[in-house]
Amino acid sequence: RQKVSTIYHGSLISLYLCFQMLILVTGAFQVQGPHEPMVAMLGGEAELSGILVPRQSIKHMKISWTRTLPSQVVHLYEDRQDKPEKAMEEYLGRTQLVKNFMYKGIVILRIHNVQPSDSGQYHCVIQHGSFHSEAVIELKVAALGSHPQIHVEVIKSQQLQLECKSEGWFPQPKVQWMDSEGGEIPADSETHTQGKGGLFHVTTSLLLREASQKNLTCCVWNPVLNQKKEEQFSIAGQFF
Repeated sequence: RQKVSTIYHGSLISLYLCFQMLILVTGAFQVQGPHEPMVAMLGGEAELSGILVPRQSIKHMKISWTRTLPSQVVHLYEDRQDKPEKAMEEYLGRTQLVKNFMYKGIVILRIHNVQPSDSGQYHCVIQHGSFHSEAVIELKVAALGSHPQIHVEVIKSQQLQLECKSEGWFPQPKVQWMDSEGGEIPADSETHTQGKGGLFHVTTSLLLREASQKNLTCCVWNPVLNQKKEEQFSIAGQFF
């Protein structure tokens, strides 16, 4: 067992040294991005980053940030300068390549005034000579909407129609009614609409046929931020 272990570790060391020699001879490198998606608030700034391995300066290399297709250029850096004229119209004036850490092999793209349409995958490609490497980074855009508003309407004797509305969320929020003990109450209806700016508006309604539920809560939750806004409602006995 000791002999096999020694041979195994010796093989790993030899493989590592061969890989390092390959890097030195060919100039090969690899771009590595974060394992988890990046999150940015709507209207704020987003920073997408990558690291070159092995570490080396990237100031003299070509750096391109694109969306799904190579032609969908978000930002291009070539011949030691930015090429804003190559970017898509929706990103003009909204991107900045941070150059403070380029000598360390760190590439950072800053996107200003984040929009709902910025959500999704970005491809960072670094090229030097005939060799290039690519990393895919995911950006999640989030927005907290308005505080929920509950409206009450008396439908018939012994019946109340509760309607809860909230707007300005991204992505599409989760909505639920809860009783005084935190238990979920199934809604009678729920609708989601998306405005021109890409933000979601939600409306949910609940029909009460008896006075067993005295205190209710309408909760709207952003799954990306894991944050919620809620409104409580107390039902007076005279409604029934």
